[in-house]
Amino acid sequence: MVCEVAVGLDGLAHDGGQDIPEDLQQRFFGNVEFLFAKEFPALSGFVPDLDALKAAPFPILLGAGSTDRGTYYARPSLEIAKRIGASWAEFPGTHMEYLHRPAGFGAALRALTTQMQSRIADVPEEWTSEN
Repeated sequence: MVCEVAVGLDGLAHDGGQDIPEDLQQRFFGNVEFLFAKEFPALSGFVPDLDALKAAPFPILLGAGSTDRGTYYARPSLEIAKRIGASWAEFPGTHMEYLHRPAGFGAALRALTTQMQSRIADVPEEWTSEN
């Protein structure tokens, strides 16, 4: 989350040009010490078990937000997908789009999972829209 978050001159946190809800800002800024002391070191040293992912008995779909295309924090999902032979998808919006436009994100996720499970028919149009 830190990678996408910037504090503007207005003192508010922004993600991909969109405001982050105030309650989430409070949680984020209230946990910065823990984030840097505990979570970042664990994440930076994490190496996924590619063999285990390849052997997973279920489909794996990795993805990133379209506005994050090419960023360093979006590239791992693409690289892991390539290495394990998994599907990769570009979702609408930012890394945390589900916070800003949950209906649009949900529609995209529903369409993708339906396509992964059923190749016998097209995804209903109403599932791919925000309405």
